[in-house]
Amino acid sequence: MTHGSTVRTREKCEAAWTSAVRRQQFGAAEISIDISYDQKKVAALIRAWESEGRVRQIAGGKQGHPRAIFEIVPEFEEKPIANIGDAFDQMWTIMRKTCAFGPVDLKAHCSIAVTIEEARSYCRTLLAAGYLRVISKAQIGKKEAVYKLIQATGPRAPRKRRIVCIVDDNRGTVLPLTEDGQ
Repeated sequence: MTHGSTVRTREKCEAAWTSAVRRQQFGAAEISIDISYDQKKVAALIRAWESEGRVRQIAGGKQGHPRAIFEIVPEFEEKPIANIGDAFDQMWTIMRKTCAFGPVDLKAHCSIAVTIEEARSYCRTLLAAGYLRVISKAQIGKKEAVYKLIQATGPRAPRKRRIVCIVDDNRGTVLPLTEDGQ
């Protein structure tokens, strides 16, 4: 197995767990659809989680009811993330603490009102700057993109800024201006 396929498999495992925790109750089919991964491989993941005590079967799986339904065991549920700072700080903290997320996740976990479009915009900004990687592409009208943070540079949220400055092409210099234009 190549290093690239190992990384992709690990990402799928992380995305599957995130989907399971988000749903709380699930079958292999739901997780498979959420992360666009083979249902048999997802079923194997769920069996591994069950043997680790992370999930338990609550329905099905017997003759006449072949579809097994599982739930997250409470001690493996996600703990709430402290919501301090502004919207960017909160979204950044969520990104740093979760293995996979989308704009809906960011909106849901922020204690400050954040619109889906603001969360999408922040994700696009960080993606363009090289902080995020797309795990699962968005499908317009069906599902949001799922991202993974690949540059967790610290607790303070990276932000897009507008800098007011003077660019002198004659000298090849850039001089910042203060707020009063000086």
